[in-house]
Amino acid sequence: MKLAILALEGCMHSAIAGVADILSLANHVMQQSGAKSRFSWQTLSLDGKSVRAGGGRMVVVDGGIGQRTRFDAILVPGNLVDHVTAERLQPQYARAGAWLRQQHANGRLIGAFCSGVFLLAGAGLLDNRRATITWWLQGELRQRHPTIDLAADAVITVADRIVCAAGPMSWVDLLLRLIELVEGKETAKLCADYVVIDTAQRTQSIFMPVGYLLSQDPLLTRADLLVRRTGKAPMTVKRLAGALGLSERTLNRKFQEHARAAAGLHHAPPRRARAHVAGDDDTADQGDRTHDRL
Repeated sequence: MKLAILALEGCMHSAIAGVADILSLANHVMQQSGAKSRFSWQTLSLDGKSVRAGGGRMVVVDGGIGQRTRFDAILVPGNLVDHVTAERLQPQYARAGAWLRQQHANGRLIGAFCSGVFLLAGAGLLDNRRATITWWLQGELRQRHPTIDLAADAVITVADRIVCAAGPMSWVDLLLRLIELVEGKETAKLCADYVVIDTAQRTQSIFMPVGYLLSQDPLLTRADLLVRRTGKAPMTVKRLAGALGLSERTLNRKFQEHARAAAGLHHAPPRRARAHVAGDDDTADQGDRTHDRL
């Protein structure tokens, strides 16, 4: 796998150094077992010059985005900048976004974590696609980009060669998923084992303070989590209403009220969740029609 790491002013330096450490270790393990090293990576900036990371350190890069090197995947770190600095950096973000759009159109995998997800959203890469971001930035992401299918409890999402990961340290999850998509599950598992990383499926809802959850519309939050955790079996309207302690009539009325609420204050259950909500006599394939009835 050939990986490019996009370093912009204010980026999180931990991800750039950490990715290099994990991939170096993975190459070492493969060499020790007689296999060929599979990973190479470069850190790129917009102009090929060093950039100052969010913690103040200078990040030395390998080149600029204008070089013709082909990559399998591109990783976009989160950033540590205030809103004033972010406003100043808008021209840089626009240029980076245009490059990412072109790379994605050319078949590259694009991944971002934490606030780096905003760069993908601003580039239009997340429009009508499933994505996630750290819980404390979800409100801002919904407000600025309402067309995103936001998976509020997900640590990582994959949609159309775009991978999003939630928190500041979720670059580990992001890297492993990119490895899996390019090199396969076996190689990703090998990397995880040697750096002692738990790859079990997780939810970021366990990190959300109770007060935050309650402020984010408890009905929709609970309904979203219940539907997402049903597994392969379809969630019926009757079962969902019972789990929420409501009658089917009341559940219908609640969703009607939310549908009429002001834009930006509430969000409809994501498409993946809707696909699992079926009427009492419906299958999972009929879930979208059931949601329309709700």
